This record gives sequence, C-alpha cells and structure tokens, in this order.
Amino acid sequence: MKKKLLLVEDNEKLLNSMSALFEDYFDIYEGKNGAAGIEKARLHMPDIIISDIMMPEVNGYDLVEELKGNDRTSHIPIILLTALGEDERIIEGYNYGADDYIVKPFKFDVLLSRVNNLIKSREQLKRIYDKSTPVHHEFGVKDPLLSHLEALLVNHFRFRNFSIPKIAELMNMSTPKLEREIKKLTGMTPIQYVNNFRLHKAKDLLQKDDKSVFEISHSLGFKSLSYFGKAYKEMFGVAPSKTKQL
Repeated sequence: MKKKLLLVEDNEKLLNSMSALFEDYFDIYEGKNGAAGIEKARLHMPDIIISDIMMPEVNGYDLVEELKGNDRTSHIPIILLTALGEDERIIEGYNYGADDYIVKPFKFDVLLSRVNNLIKSREQLKRIYDKSTPVHHEFGVKDPLLSHLEALLVNHFRFRNFSIPKIAELMNMSTPKLEREIKKLTGMTPIQYVNNFRLHKAKDLLQKDDKSVFEISHSLGFKSLSYFGKAYKEMFGVAPSKTKQL
C-alpha cells in the first residue's frame, strides 16, 4: 500500500509538477493554500507533508505550528520549501517545528530521498518506542532532536545538574514544545526519556567498565544509589550488581 503525501503549494504550476513527479510513489493529496493544507491533513492524516512557506493568509509556518500543536497531527513530518539563501527562514521554521527543508529549485531525487528517509525514521522510532513492546535502546536510529538532547546530557551537563527547562532553552525551544516533541517521538515525557537513556547507558557501562556500581550511578547523575538500583531493576529485571557480574 502506498504512503500518503500531502502537497501544499499556492503556485498551481509547481503543485501540478510535484504531483506528477510523486504520483508513482505515493497517494497524493493537494492543498492550494495553507488553510486547505491544514484541513486536508486533518481529513486524510498523511504520512508526510511538503509545504511552501510563502502563501497568502495561512503560510507554511502557520501550517506547521497548527499541525504540530495538535495531538492528532503532531507526529506527521513536515518538509518546508524555501528559496536559496533564506537562512533566517530556515531557522524560523525549525523553531515552529518543521522537520526538514528543501531549497528551491530542487532535484526530485534529492527531495524523494529526504521524504523516504523521514518516513523511515518515524517508522523506526515508533517500533523502538512502542509501549506495547519492550523498549530496546538502539543507538543507531536517532531523530535529530533526540540526538541533540542526548549530546547535551553527555557533553554539556555530563549527566548532572540538568533540568528540562534548561535543556529546552539550549535547544531553542519552549519547555511545552520540547515535551510535545519528545512525547510524539517516544511516547515518553522528557524526564522519562532521559532516565531511560541514562539507565541504558548504565547497563552499557556496567558491562564494559571497571568502575563500581556507585561510581557509575554517580557519574550518570543519579542522586541516590537506592533509587538507581530500584529503577535499574524495574527496567532490566536484575540488580545492577548482577549485570556487573555477568
């Protein structure tokens, strides 16, 4: 079954051209302006959206903000089309929650590759973090937002003295927006995701490092050894010391 692609573009010639290019690969839905795009997204729940930025009344930023702020549509990846050299618009779009950009004029094979990669990435993340299955931490599959968050934990905070509002600030996002994005990608709150990441890091260190359980717990920012032991056992079914002995 083909995936669903929503194209939002007020330039009818470009819209028709993109539809013709993509129709062999996707079921195509069209919105001839931002308002129509929002309506079509809610109605058809596409797998991905490509939208122009500069449209009358409801522009691409408004479309992104509206869809990303709604729980039903916040998971849909959105690619914005922008003109060459409009770096400030790219930054603004990311702040609204856009997932990717493509610069016009674009090569179709490049755009198709970006579309497929975004869809594949979301499907992989959904499988990894599906609450109905055990969580397996796969470091090779990462959304850029998650990679950024984890890099801050490792490099900026050294796993200590972090707070979700501070992380959001360093990622140029509001705390509510960070919470929405993490929830959308993983099904967890930010603090749940951080704890999950730290516990998997702890398991890795326990298996490979000569440090004691206390030293590893402390290095990862756990304030209490007893809390670390309890959380670790809940996650992996064994005490940290048992992992150390394996």
